[in-house]
Amino acid sequence: MDAHQVIRESRPMLDDVLGRIGLHQSGSPLDLVKLCDPFSRWLQQQVVAPQDFAFLVSLVGAFISEYLICQRGAERALVGQQIFLRLPVQSGVASEFDPYATAAGLLRGQKSSASFLATVST
Repeated sequence: MDAHQVIRESRPMLDDVLGRIGLHQSGSPLDLVKLCDPFSRWLQQQVVAPQDFAFLVSLVGAFISEYLICQRGAERALVGQQIFLRLPVQSGVASEFDPYATAAGLLRGQKSSASFLATVST
């Protein structure tokens, strides 16, 4: 999938999937702060089959991206077809990382996405 399409479909995918798993009412505004802990708990309860791993990476990567854009003023950047987030650290200084690689690491290590976001948000 094209990186621009991934970006365009990020919020609609979150709205749809979070609605389907019962954490959100699809069609209503996404309250990512309110959804952070329940989504993280839901993720940690999942037994991830190898064929589902890429989908969950896209879901968690989208959540990380949208959360940090809304809560911390992060910006998306494209380098070729790779999506990065630029997160302001201090005036004129930003940290840059791949939210989808981060999502893969969190899922492989069975780490809490809420704990990660709390760390990044401080």
